[in-house]
Amino acid sequence: MSGGGTEEFVVDAATARRADRAAVVLLGLAGVYGLLSAGVALGLWSVHVGRLADLTLGNLVEIGVLAAMVWRARHCHGISPFWTFMAVGVGAYCASEIAFDVAEAVLGRGVRGLTGLELGYVVGYGTFLVAGIRLVWVGARRWRVGYVAEALGILLLSAALAQEFLVRPAVDVSGMPAAAVTTWVMLVVLDALLFLAALVAAVRSRGRWWLLAAGFGLLTLGDTTFTVVSLTGRYTPGGGVDGLAAAGLALLGVGALRIRTEAGGRHRSRLSIVVTPAVVLPLSFALLAVDHVERLDTSAVWLTALAATAAIVRLVLSQQELLELATLRREAHTDDLTGVANRRALLADLERRCAADAPFALAIVDLDRFKEVNDGLGHAAGDELLRQVVLQLLQAAPDPVLVARLGGDELALVLPGSGGPGVEAAGEALAQATAVHTAMVRSYDLLGHRVHVAASLGVATFPGDAQRPSDLLRCADIAMYEAKTLGGTVCAFGADAARDASRGALTLMTQLRTALGLTDDAPAAPADCGRLTVLFQPQLDVLSGAVCGAEALVRWDHPDLGMLTPARFLEEAERHGLMGHLTHRVLDDALAAAATWAVELPGRSLRLAVNLSATNLLDVDLPTRVAELLARHGLPPTALVLEITETVLMSRSPRTRSVLEGLRALGVGLSIDDFGTGYSSLAYLKELPVEEVKLDRSFVADIVADPRSAAIVASTIWLGHQLGVRIVGEGVESEHTLGVLRRLDCDTTQGFLHSPPLPAAEFWDWCAVHLAGLEPAP
Repeated sequence: MSGGGTEEFVVDAATARRADRAAVVLLGLAGVYGLLSAGVALGLWSVHVGRLADLTLGNLVEIGVLAAMVWRARHCHGISPFWTFMAVGVGAYCASEIAFDVAEAVLGRGVRGLTGLELGYVVGYGTFLVAGIRLVWVGARRWRVGYVAEALGILLLSAALAQEFLVRPAVDVSGMPAAAVTTWVMLVVLDALLFLAALVAAVRSRGRWWLLAAGFGLLTLGDTTFTVVSLTGRYTPGGGVDGLAAAGLALLGVGALRIRTEAGGRHRSRLSIVVTPAVVLPLSFALLAVDHVERLDTSAVWLTALAATAAIVRLVLSQQELLELATLRREAHTDDLTGVANRRALLADLERRCAADAPFALAIVDLDRFKEVNDGLGHAAGDELLRQVVLQLLQAAPDPVLVARLGGDELALVLPGSGGPGVEAAGEALAQATAVHTAMVRSYDLLGHRVHVAASLGVATFPGDAQRPSDLLRCADIAMYEAKTLGGTVCAFGADAARDASRGALTLMTQLRTALGLTDDAPAAPADCGRLTVLFQPQLDVLSGAVCGAEALVRWDHPDLGMLTPARFLEEAERHGLMGHLTHRVLDDALAAAATWAVELPGRSLRLAVNLSATNLLDVDLPTRVAELLARHGLPPTALVLEITETVLMSRSPRTRSVLEGLRALGVGLSIDDFGTGYSSLAYLKELPVEEVKLDRSFVADIVADPRSAAIVASTIWLGHQLGVRIVGEGVESEHTLGVLRRLDCDTTQGFLHSPPLPAAEFWDWCAVHLAGLEPAP
């Protein structure tokens, strides 16, 4: 559970029952105290009854609320600081409350003026404000100047308005010292701000956060009543005015006992960056303009000027943050070595072109014997060769053209189409690719050496060969490998390549269907088609090193092809309508293993991550089937995290959104896998109910050697934390990479540095031998 994600606060059933009983007792005490206070205020009972109620029931409610806050803070220690701040604030507040009750009982009258007993209120409300900031800017792991300026702008402007329009008139009417009036009025203002902060948390979070909003609302109403009664000289100890405040405190305590989620921050709009300056600045300038016409209170003027300054600081920093994010976004789509587009940019461009439904061609280029250049002349020569080849491609290809580096020595070109019939379009694409191939296959000067370079080039067309970016890449890859087998030439994805690939894929999918047990009259037994197995790769908490989760990864032990990874069969399984059955099998096997672990070592927490595909997200019955599997294996929904690749989410289908909402309502976690490979990453974090982001391994692999990759990863982690999501770095293969992720405040890591994917029994043994078990349940 991260410090602000919408995650479950998990306790065992016995502890939950005790917390519920404590909440009932606390509400009962507050109810009785409220009835007595109301009776005294209405004249049904004497003031002596009210004083006795204040000293006994009132203080019992306050002590009970403090105990509830301390209990919640202890259970969330190191996870969510909000409840720790609340516990400290309630403790200081209750200290002043009890001190005033005792003083009034001794004196037999109300305490007049400032006595020092108000110190607890000052400390308490100061801590409450810190908690409120954590509630609004949920997930912030470090105090940033922008947040402080934003909070100060609101606080100072509120204080200025209160000083001018509430404190000064109240002093004139009551005749009381200005310091005392200011103290009580400002406490009411702080109550109102805390109520608004709790209201924001309640609106954007699931669960019972309305309890906190109602608690601060009643506290505001109670303190307002007390202030009005005191300023009009009608306050009498035991007069029944403390009942509302006690009821508000009781609701805060019940919230600590009953709220089972952490405050969510995923719906915070990017507009919030400029909302505060847009509100605070005009109001501040308006107040300062009024001061020129009618002199305002000096303290109000100073508070207004400080509020305007804070808002201006926030506005300037907001612009810097937006520009910085935009720059990092551009860099994320550029290849550092060659300056052309990278894989992410290519995928985004293919998505746009496919959506526009205009014909075009994709060519994939692979340099032959590139490894020999690297090994013989060094990596500097290899890098120079790539730069020169890219320059040659840009000069030779027809405009407009997009050149991208996919990785290593593999390049891609997106060529414009003519819009003619399929055969004509394919012929034009092949002619363009051949001209490019002829221009690039030549000798290059590399650091004093002249090297001749050959290349293999495969071409596929849209919409003739494929209609989706992934299919188009696959077709161009098939054609490129066909060109490589022909000795380094140009090959279009045509009848021969497609027929061979389709025949092999059809055979493989027939065997997969049999391995899944879906054929009643299969020509071969399931054993003859291999066995599907689920492996588990550990996920470790970066700070503690404890195992906090595992990703379930399917493998196919094929009798002829050996152990097949998902890359060998998942795409075809989706095309042949088998992904629903395959996902169900993986979920069932993975949850069965997790249930066994839960029985062998109770009281330990382990998140199980399972991947979903595009087809799964169109299945409206998926949430129901997931619920049935969880119930069958006796696991809570919080034990499961479902991973969806970012590219799958690009369609923004209402049906997909409905399935995701159903899964989130069920209580399972949602994670965006391979984050950064799509086109609208930031929008997904804002719009979708996700709690986790997995950094794409292409980013993680380069963070040690590439400062720009490290900057992109750092920015992504920061942004994720602001939105209240957990960050997982996958593909960690070295201690250096782990160290960088730890410094960047990444939450969880996964990779071969820790362990390769393991069978269920070996995974459990690995946990026991290497890390002495799993992370304790919260």
